[in-house]
Parts: sequence; C-alpha cells; structure tokens
Amino acid sequence: MRVVIHSLILSLLGSFTAASAAEKLVLEMNMDEDLLTITHHIDGFPFKPTMNFSPDLAGNLSDRIKLDSQKSHLSVTTLVRIDGEVAGFATEQEVVLTDADGKPYAESAWLFTLNHPRASGFLAVKQRENAAPTFALVQQVMANPDGNWDDNQHEFLSTDGVTLVQLATEGLAPYQGGRFEEYNYVTTSDFRKYGRFRARIVFIIYPKE
Repeated sequence: MRVVIHSLILSLLGSFTAASAAEKLVLEMNMDEDLLTITHHIDGFPFKPTMNFSPDLAGNLSDRIKLDSQKSHLSVTTLVRIDGEVAGFATEQEVVLTDADGKPYAESAWLFTLNHPRASGFLAVKQRENAAPTFALVQQVMANPDGNWDDNQHEFLSTDGVTLVQLATEGLAPYQGGRFEEYNYVTTSDFRKYGRFRARIVFIIYPKE
C-alpha cells in the first residue's frame, strides 16, 4: 500500500510540475508565407479564395462551397510558427454573422496540429470573434486606397470575451482549459502598395491556472 501511495504522490507531483512549468504558447501565421488554402462564400471578403485543382476531378474545387447553405462560411488551412520556425499547421472553420445592432461578428473553431520540440499534440478551441473593428478599418482603406495610410501594423484582439481551450493533448495537455486569444494585424498601406492585405495572425495560449 505504501508503494502505491508513494507512486501516486510522485505522479501527482509530476503532473503539477509539468503544468506549472508550462509557459504561454505563442503561435503565428503570416499569410504570404504560411497560407495553404482559403475557401469561402462571403461577399466582399478582403481575401480571395485559393484555387484548388485535382488531376482526378474537374474544375476549381474551391468553388464547391458556393452553395446557399454555405453562405457566409469560410475554411482556412495554414502553417503556424513558433519564433519563426514552422511548428505545424492549423485549420479554421468560420461563419460570419450580424448581431442585433447590425455589427458583424464571427463564430469560429480552430484545430492546431503541432510537432515541435516546444509544443507537440492537438489543440482545439471554439470562439466568438469581434470582427467589427477589423472590418471597419479594411472597408475604410478599400474605399479610399490612396489615402494617407501608414506602414504600421494595427492590432485587433479578435477573440470576444474569455475563451478557453476545449481540447489539448500530449505535450499541449497543460493548455486544456487555459485562455485563448487571437490577434489580427492590418497594415493599411498594403492595399495601395499590393492591391491586397497581407494578413498576420498571432495566437496566444495560456496554460490552465
């Protein structure tokens, strides 16, 4: 019995130490370097769908989402990085909605698959996003692309309210139940220079307290 109790105590202490040692996890994606696919059926969305072809199937597969039932839906697959090094990839499913005041918001879900010395496993989160400030700035720029726009990255906390990680496995287990934040960055001069926006997203994930 003493051996069993001793082993149990060591196991609990080990779990506590691992959780305590976990630091906040920062993941980043830069659209120009990391985007794999983007498919959507959203009118006026500032990012065009990628073209998706198969040697065995006819047509652009990205067009398959253009159904009435998929209106305002989006799907993204992208690489994600830790300190500039590819750490894995992530997929997002999203639907853009409008609240009672006519302001846009989004319901989205992210699934991360990481294989990196500092972070390995699966992590999933569902959140509500406050898209209004980002969309408002983008629309202002698109309406007046030759305006006095700067080269600074404008930061927006996209996550609306407190959002917790719903699933985290393997080396990411200490983050299950931890806080999740998504930050979007917009450089207003991009549209004048490139005719598009170069998206950047940073995810900050905290271990469970």
